[in-house]
Amino acid sequence: MKYAFFPGCLSPSRIPSYELATRRVAEKLGIELVDLEGANCCGYYLMAIDHLSAMALGVRDLSLAESLGLNILTICTGCFSTLTEVNNIYKENEEERKQVSRLLKEIGREYKGNVEVKHLAKVLLEDVGLEKIKESVTHPLEGLKVAIHPGCHLVRPSEHLHFGNPEDPDVLRDLVRATGAEVVEYPDEMACCGFVIFGVDREASLRIAGEKLRSIKSSEADIIVTFCGFCTLMFDRNQPIVERFLGEKYGIPVLLYPQLLGLAMGLKPEEVGIDENRVKPKVVLEMLKEE
Repeated sequence: MKYAFFPGCLSPSRIPSYELATRRVAEKLGIELVDLEGANCCGYYLMAIDHLSAMALGVRDLSLAESLGLNILTICTGCFSTLTEVNNIYKENEEERKQVSRLLKEIGREYKGNVEVKHLAKVLLEDVGLEKIKESVTHPLEGLKVAIHPGCHLVRPSEHLHFGNPEDPDVLRDLVRATGAEVVEYPDEMACCGFVIFGVDREASLRIAGEKLRSIKSSEADIIVTFCGFCTLMFDRNQPIVERFLGEKYGIPVLLYPQLLGLAMGLKPEEVGIDENRVKPKVVLEMLKEE
């Protein structure tokens, strides 16, 4: 299995542990990641204000992967959603395809539409498979109670992504169970973390995050697991801010899925970037020490 690796903007700049854990887990599973050199932003931040420029940015990335003869693997749910949507529009809308092709031609690039965009979760489920993942687990996390947070962009917009049930996605649930951990249920599992409005309405953002953290705490979950870097920033890095603002205490560790899987595979905490986590997952580390 070989893919053009597109980590996106967020992981290298704010959450390098996501890329680190992904690379280590990929090695264990026989996934070869080829760096997509010269890649630019997927276009996510421009889509709402300059659609054509966003399309051109995304298609340029797709053309880079096409020149390598590889499909794209990304760890950013926003990039997954955006690049998939851009890819679909380019293939299906003749007028937009002509406009974007003209722009690409000006920089000496061309895209023929032969690339598929896959999120790490999609690769793990569809290309690797749950059975191989279970076989790779040497330190099963039995007894660990996990609250999953799919986030907004892993399965939505469903008309473009066609990945899991957008109202009740089981993609993350199945992958967490493959590590031996237990998935606990809690209200509003699909509710937003609040990060998307943090820069616009900080108070509302913190209240949204607090409501979800409160719900998860009531479920008696030991940790939160997600695939979304933005949600990780909100629930892990900003958790102390939410606590101070609302006068509440949560203390819930947040792990990105490749961190969880890496630990279950026997990788050391520093190999999956646990030292970067603001809320330390002591319950997981103590569990591993006891084995």
